[in-house]
Amino acid sequence: MIPDVLGRDLEQARAALEAAGYQIEVTETRSPRAVTLAGPLRVVRQRAASDGLVRLAVTRERYLPASRPPGG
Repeated sequence: MIPDVLGRDLEQARAALEAAGYQIEVTETRSPRAVTLAGPLRVVRQRAASDGLVRLAVTRERYLPASRPPGG
């Protein structure tokens, strides 16, 4: 059974999956809005693929409003 790593920090998720014998593929997802990303990467999606591969989608923990240029 694949460990559930949703919501975990990427490094914790990677360690848990690799310890269970899985290989991982990581894709970072971002907001389509103009934001500043901050904080550690967190797992927001986990999908099992073939041959012991687990695909993880990760994003930064916090989205902060993008700073506007002066007068903007």
